[in-house]
Amino acid sequence: MGGSTLRLSLRQGSPTTAESEARDIAPVIDSKAAADARSVIRRWEGYAPTPLVPLNKLATQLGVKSVWCKDESGRFGLGSFKSLGGAFGVLRALQDEIEGRTKQRPSAEELWAGHPEASLITTTTASAGNHGRSVAWGSSQFGCTCVVVLPEDAHPARAQAIESHGAQVVRFEGSYDEAVGYTEQEAERNGWLIVSDTAYDGYEETPMRIMEGYTVLADEMLQSLAAESVDLTHLFIQTGVGGLATGVCSHLVKELGVRRPRFIAVEPWRADCFGRSLRSGKQVFAEPPFETEMGGLAAGIPSTIAWTFLGQYLDAALALPESVWQIGAMALGTGELGARIAAGPSGASGVGALVALTRLPGLAKLLDFQPDSQVGALITEARFY
Repeated sequence: MGGSTLRLSLRQGSPTTAESEARDIAPVIDSKAAADARSVIRRWEGYAPTPLVPLNKLATQLGVKSVWCKDESGRFGLGSFKSLGGAFGVLRALQDEIEGRTKQRPSAEELWAGHPEASLITTTTASAGNHGRSVAWGSSQFGCTCVVVLPEDAHPARAQAIESHGAQVVRFEGSYDEAVGYTEQEAERNGWLIVSDTAYDGYEETPMRIMEGYTVLADEMLQSLAAESVDLTHLFIQTGVGGLATGVCSHLVKELGVRRPRFIAVEPWRADCFGRSLRSGKQVFAEPPFETEMGGLAAGIPSTIAWTFLGQYLDAALALPESVWQIGAMALGTGELGARIAAGPSGASGVGALVALTRLPGLAKLLDFQPDSQVGALITEARFY
């Protein structure tokens, strides 16, 4: 089930300059499109910024100035940051499809109120759980039907959460990456709209829009940090295929430039596609079986869009054994770090990595932890089971 400690991978080559960062960011996330996404999502019923929580006891244990975690466990009542991206991807996909059919583009408000064409459309996606739930929720809100393909190792509670939004769940005997291919075939055969957060050659527009939705999280984080007069020096962020990390980190690069924090990916020991890719300087597969409870991070290869950005801007990646998310979830659940939060396996992985680093001063030194460091992490999901 993986190793007994953290495995650190560093980006090859010298750090990019502020000039190249400003130049290279434009092709990845379009600033106007991302601003439009934030404006639309903030008008949705039930929208509220999620909290930035100080973990003062963990900061003391690490010997740094402060630790902050962005808690996404309550987002839209769905228990995950994915509700920002998947549902927004559904919205944009429906707008495109209906415009193609009727020559008129419906507004978000018109779809939310109920559009007759939406009821004739089926969305679909492969998912380890949270993205599928977001697509199912978005589909129910905007009036279309939905089919979600779950790999065989997805927990039954994930399926139940998706079905609670009226979607059909199809169990697929294989890995997440294989489920993506199967979903593409089924969508073509049935005329369904794919709303996937995994970009690959020939399919990048919808994953890009999903990343635009994730900039909501990054923008909220910047506002909360400014209110606390905090300049992050490090950000530990879950990767998976890299959509969240690209959406969040690209926004931080755009807004902060050379003041942006170091970006450290966290991923499962057996699904360390970003660590392998950083060491190789190119996209590299992590071979299944992944054997991890961090199902939302069990990806075999980085998304094409994500690697375009993160291959330049990730500073490091940490591969985590299963014990790390467990210690993170336990410490958050008991409140011993300074706040009590019920986090799931993927959600607790970033904080778990920080807890593990309290016992690994050599690794912390390699990541340049200093007494004045201000460290950020994300709690990406609530505990479902």
